[in-house]
Amino acid sequence: AMSKALNFINPDELSMQCILIALNRFLQEKHGSKMAFLDGNPPERLCKPIADHIESLGGQVILNSRIQKIELNADKSVKHFVLTNGNIITGDAYVFATPVDILKLLLPEDWKEISYFKKLDKLVGVPVINV
Repeated sequence: AMSKALNFINPDELSMQCILIALNRFLQEKHGSKMAFLDGNPPERLCKPIADHIESLGGQVILNSRIQKIELNADKSVKHFVLTNGNIITGDAYVFATPVDILKLLLPEDWKEISYFKKLDKLVGVPVINV
């Protein structure tokens, strides 16, 4: 079941090391034995419905685009994202999907003292899924 949850890869085509690392990590948590799996591969069963919903409301989903910097307005709201390819992304709302450690590096200095973002100091990334 776990190998099927990882992109619907057949067990004989996947290193079980990945699954054992994930299992070990989850089982060390207080409620780690309460695991569940998607009924299909994550891109199709989790990511696609979210992207479809955003796009149905007029939003845009941009994949494979690395953020270099979050530029702020004078009021500390997001002005735009600067991508590593030089493109500038503007919008009414943003979803930043990245590992926690990368988010900590890209967080604007003006946000680091805001209590909401200060909670990131205690957040530790997990090498399985981060958003």
